[in-house]
Amino acid sequence: MGTSGVAGDSAADRYPLLLLALTAAVATVGATIFAISPLLSDIAASFGIGPARAASLIGVYGLAMAIVAPAVGLLARRVARAGVIVAGLLLFAAAWLAAGWTARFEALVAFTLLAGAATGAVIPATYAYAGDLSSFERRGQVMGRIVSGWSVAILVVVPLMAIASQAIGWQLAFAGLAGAAVLAAALLALAPRPAAAAPGGAVADLPLGASLRRVAAHRPTWVVLLVNGIDMGAFYAVYAFVGSEARRANDWGAAPAGFAVAAYGAGLLVVTLNGRLIDRFGKTRSAAAALGALGIVLSGLPWLVGTPVLLVAGMIAWGCVQGVFFTAITSLATEQIPELRGVVTAMLSGSTYLGVTLFSPLAVLLYERAGFAAVGAAAALACVGAAALLRSPRSRVAAVERDRLR
Repeated sequence: MGTSGVAGDSAADRYPLLLLALTAAVATVGATIFAISPLLSDIAASFGIGPARAASLIGVYGLAMAIVAPAVGLLARRVARAGVIVAGLLLFAAAWLAAGWTARFEALVAFTLLAGAATGAVIPATYAYAGDLSSFERRGQVMGRIVSGWSVAILVVVPLMAIASQAIGWQLAFAGLAGAAVLAAALLALAPRPAAAAPGGAVADLPLGASLRRVAAHRPTWVVLLVNGIDMGAFYAVYAFVGSEARRANDWGAAPAGFAVAAYGAGLLVVTLNGRLIDRFGKTRSAAAALGALGIVLSGLPWLVGTPVLLVAGMIAWGCVQGVFFTAITSLATEQIPELRGVVTAMLSGSTYLGVTLFSPLAVLLYERAGFAAVGAAAALACVGAAALLRSPRSRVAAVERDRLR
């Protein structure tokens, strides 16, 4: 059996504070991409600008993540992962604290860019650290715990920021998020960790050029990255419109639509806290099955928005199957090239935002010309195609998994 994790199979039991710190890191920086959107009206009013210009903050944040994640993965290969995460969290906190004091929108854009860059460092380093802490056959369990931070962001952090923004202003809401980042950094710095993981886990000694050639020549890695990009592009294509469609169909305000959409986080949380089931079923099979299920969920979701009970059920189902996919594909990414784990997980984060960038224009075009149902159908077809690609014998992803478990 594979034993690539330095902490073996008992990381979840032996280092609970460390796993809590890593989960808190994901929840804190992951909240921003979801939290900016509900606060755009407040931000626009503060600077006397239009909503469309304020919305550019979302694109700036995502672009910074997409660029920085692969760069940090390549350049920080010999740096302790915990050090990268702590530094990223502190930079994230500093950026949002400074953002609250600026009187110019251009400066806010710059600070948002800085916060996105920090997130691009934190997320892949956290995933890679999860790979260091667990053997491959138990990685779904550990990865699921850490990925559950996204659920916490959706269910807890984002609503709290929205409430705080209304009560005390968006500046202090982001100051609170900065405080959470500092707390997560302190927790990680103080948490006991395996001695073997302290220098940074499985860090490659390969030169930069050799590392790039190694990744470029490894087909299973590229399949994992491509499949992840397709899934995440399809996810955001539908997620971008589901809230507004629910408001239109039910004549809702922002709050009811927000709670309905947040049901996605509940489904995500249920699955990610039970990642051991993904280990038992197999990561490749789990990811492919989830993509097939997403084909059903995403094609059906547009037809449920006018019935609140069914919409909530659909959002929970979406969270469940997306949670299976994301936990499985992230676990697979950590083991494609173990000695370059940080590089691959950084590229995984980059593929997420590349997928979003490529899918978004098509989604907008379909939405304007054919409606939300067309967006759901296109996203569903993309997921089914990704499942076929992942399960193809030529992808060799399943073969890599079998080799790791021997």
